[in-house]
Amino acid sequence: MAQLTAIPSPTPARDLLTREEARARAERVRNAAYEIDVDLHADRDTFAATTGLTFDLEGVSEPLFLDFKGGNIAVLTVNGQSIAPDVRDNRLWLDPSVLQAHMSVSLAYESRFDDTGDGFHRFVDPEDGEAYVYSNFQPFAAHRLFPCFDQPDLKATYRLSVTAPGEWEIISAARPQSVERAAGGRRRHEFETTQRFSTYLLPLVAGPYEVVRTEHKGIPLGLFGRRSLARQLEQGADELFEITRQGFDYFADLFDQPYAFTKYDQLFMPEFNIGAMENVGAVTFHDSFLFRDPPTETQRLERAEVVLHELAHMWFGNLVTMRWWDDLWLNESFATYVSFLALTEATRFTGAWKTFNSSVKLGAYHADELVTTHPISADATDTETAVLNFDDITYGKGASVLKQLVATIGWDGFREGIRAYFRHYAWGTASLADFMAALEEGSGTDLGRWSALWLETASVNTIAAEVTIADGRIADLSLLQTAPAAFPTLRPHAMRIALVTERDGSLDIDALSVRIDGPQMSVDEARGRPAPVLVFANHGDHDYARELLGETSLAFTRERLAELGDPLLRQLLWTSLWDMVRDARLRSTDFLEICRRILPDETDLELVDAVLIRVGRCLADYVPGARRISESRVVLETALATLRKSRSSDARIVWMRAAIMAAATPADLEPLRALADGREVIDGFVVDQDMRWSLAMKAAAYGVEDAEELVAAERERDRSDRGVRAVIKAAAARPTVDSKAETWRRINAEGYGSYHLTRAAMQGFVWPSQRDLLVPYREPFFQELRGIFATHDYPFARSYLLNLFQDRWADPEMLERARQLLAELNPAETTLARQLSEEIDDLARAIRVRAYAESADQGSSPPG
Repeated sequence: MAQLTAIPSPTPARDLLTREEARARAERVRNAAYEIDVDLHADRDTFAATTGLTFDLEGVSEPLFLDFKGGNIAVLTVNGQSIAPDVRDNRLWLDPSVLQAHMSVSLAYESRFDDTGDGFHRFVDPEDGEAYVYSNFQPFAAHRLFPCFDQPDLKATYRLSVTAPGEWEIISAARPQSVERAAGGRRRHEFETTQRFSTYLLPLVAGPYEVVRTEHKGIPLGLFGRRSLARQLEQGADELFEITRQGFDYFADLFDQPYAFTKYDQLFMPEFNIGAMENVGAVTFHDSFLFRDPPTETQRLERAEVVLHELAHMWFGNLVTMRWWDDLWLNESFATYVSFLALTEATRFTGAWKTFNSSVKLGAYHADELVTTHPISADATDTETAVLNFDDITYGKGASVLKQLVATIGWDGFREGIRAYFRHYAWGTASLADFMAALEEGSGTDLGRWSALWLETASVNTIAAEVTIADGRIADLSLLQTAPAAFPTLRPHAMRIALVTERDGSLDIDALSVRIDGPQMSVDEARGRPAPVLVFANHGDHDYARELLGETSLAFTRERLAELGDPLLRQLLWTSLWDMVRDARLRSTDFLEICRRILPDETDLELVDAVLIRVGRCLADYVPGARRISESRVVLETALATLRKSRSSDARIVWMRAAIMAAATPADLEPLRALADGREVIDGFVVDQDMRWSLAMKAAAYGVEDAEELVAAERERDRSDRGVRAVIKAAAARPTVDSKAETWRRINAEGYGSYHLTRAAMQGFVWPSQRDLLVPYREPFFQELRGIFATHDYPFARSYLLNLFQDRWADPEMLERARQLLAELNPAETTLARQLSEEIDDLARAIRVRAYAESADQGSSPPG
């Protein structure tokens, strides 16, 4: 297997670009054009390339640099003159003596492929030995493939040529112009010159991919997957093309702009770090979206959303691009919001706003309550900070606030505003001020104050409804708005208040449109209406705020939530209950009891799936340690009972996954293994391979006698890269002193061959059932952490922190040790400081929530 044999190489002292450096360079450089010629071989872990760059330059008396994290430069020519390369801190410096108004730079070089999922990544498929390479450049990694001005506002054209094995597909942003035979059975692919776009959006994907092609209104469409996933690609093609066509038509109409590029390919990549990347004309996806096991409708919805999100970027992000990463949200928030619009209005997934609330918005609320919260329009002083801002505020909160903006200015004004935005800035770059000005133009509304309050301040408001009843009717309904002491901003909110009343045993829902802009307002329209059994201040989920349930509404929610006919309202109330758990106002054990009582009869499986994710989080983080196993077992028993009576295939999948998640002891695994090996048969239900791996993993972690045989048997079933990672993870999970010692040594030394394989070992290392066994690694973890962040790429360092920090048991000693390390960090360790602060915040919350769940009195105050 031709894999690299070391963990990711240490990052040099500097591999970032500051905002000020980018601004200064953008003032000097114009009309950049790249010609890139790449030479690829299936059996080599290096590639050769030649890059030619022309551009116009102002200010030739000051040095200029190109970003370049390359390898060995064989030839460097500047304006026809061969010079010695000056490469420092991943920058190729050009001395004023070689600068002139019209520049031509050419390099020939050889570089090593990346193995971290970023840059120019190489993967060898363990099933058939085939090699695949792909690019992933956002926000600052194009210079790992070719020397360039790697910043979004220096758009350029690209002419790409690639020589590669004859059976390989080569995909980039433009259509192929010619394909010619080359020596050794190879082929040379030359592509058309592209339109102008930013460096981070240039794709290069190569390998023996399977391909399915079609077209839509003259636009060529392609789907690509590696050979070992050919069946999954074929099975998913019709649905993927259907969603894509629906998205093309919806967005072209919404934006009043046709698709701007020459073709549209969607490619499914192994070892991909993110869900997908919006490269011009060639979107790359994590290949888990080619479902290896039967998917639920929720999984199909989630895939469709990602497809539409990336397609929206072809307009918002690629056609018009933010000038700098301060306005990253202009890409991500917008694409997230309009992808859910397209789902609900143009596809079969008409109930997608439930998923928006349960995943996108829930993550935003969590991120906005952390000590590291930041405004939607973030201050990205450099590209390292930009990486950190790819978070749930940029995606989730920004999209939620755009939904609130539409509620504020109206749909017609929003639509006309974004159409004006594309008219003004197509093929260029824009800022937050430009975006808001276009919306003001479209809506006729002054948005200066709104933008300042919503986009340029941090944290989340809470809205509470206070109801006074007299003679069975509402005497007064007041809305109260509060904000955290650290972030005291009160904002204007446009919302709809649901009043749920009961008559003759049936429930009626009435909704009132209201606006609050301050700490309190009385809803005049509510006076005199029948006394409600539930008041909810965000009906339809148009606002971004936490809703505090009053005493009557909470009692109704706890006992009668399932009676509501509106599934989105049910989802919103589940979110409010979850907020109460995290705020230590509802015992985690009481939340689990509500879930066990209501969920088995819930007919909306998308909602069930979402709540069960919170059940898993509750068992892992928020249940008192003494009750973790017993509470887990009750969830397991509930899941199995519901699985056995279910007739829906999706329901069976959802409840089997929940049962596996809840299994906390070897005994818990027995009924699940009986289903897997056929000792118990449920007609029409098959335990899929992902479930089988989860069972094998837990068997290894719990020290089940035949665990090694079970892992080996699953490896025979699954020879894929997923199986390779699962075997590594299972080995790391073994509850023995020797296994832990060897796993720890390899993670911190030579690794397992690539970042993704080493991450599998990290993921398998920490288990709550192995608490005593893992105590010796607590202090070494803290001792190694600073060095890991100083010498490794961000994905590796982040995985190290998230997977090896033993915070699952809410241990006060771990909390204090983490705080001690945080206090020791110097100002330059910003990435570690931010990540560690978030872990400390979550750990402190878990300690409070567990302590509250152990308290004797439900009405007692949460512990400080």
